[in-house]
Amino acid sequence: MRAVPEPMPHRRALLLLPLLAACAGEEAASPVAGLPPGPIEYKHLTPLPFKVAVVEVTPTVPVAGPDDIGARLRPTPLDAMRTMARDRLVAAGTTGQASFTIGQAAMVQTAGTLHCLLGCRLDIFDAEGQPRGHIEAAARRSRSGAQADRPETAALLLRETMDDLNVEFEFQIRRVLKDWLVQASPDGGAAPGPVEKEELPRS
Repeated sequence: MRAVPEPMPHRRALLLLPLLAACAGEEAASPVAGLPPGPIEYKHLTPLPFKVAVVEVTPTVPVAGPDDIGARLRPTPLDAMRTMARDRLVAAGTTGQASFTIGQAAMVQTAGTLHCLLGCRLDIFDAEGQPRGHIEAAARRSRSGAQADRPETAALLLRETMDDLNVEFEFQIRRVLKDWLVQASPDGGAAPGPVEKEELPRS
């Protein structure tokens, strides 16, 4: 699979989401606080409604390397990415399909370092099954030093990297696939249809 460019930090300013303001690249060591309460989920964010009849989260599972400890986490990186897709992507059309595929979902532990590596792809297909567009998004974070060995570090690192991925994912969708999004009205519902012209009676 071809490499996906890492997200640029300035893109956060374009998405006014209540997420952690941190760089998606490798970061310097910082104190690890307690984990935020609750599971990793995105139902509190604005959904992304597509002009398709079906949104599919493909069952593809990336091959785990020998140093990947992601399967020990709850949720695993794979499960967290699937949750993001199910919480944010909505089918709001009558034909076509959106297909979400996970290309990378790893928590790699080496000597004194943890690396969280996430990558995904969203493909849009029309009613005939022909590809009409796609986006890719990726995020990466690291922890090193003594904190990398703390039990809660991997779970916190996954949460932070998922926040990065979620921001980049929406940015790429709104940049590349905006024509496939259902436009929302000011009250948050689907945009109303065009106003029909009507002749007023003469007085």
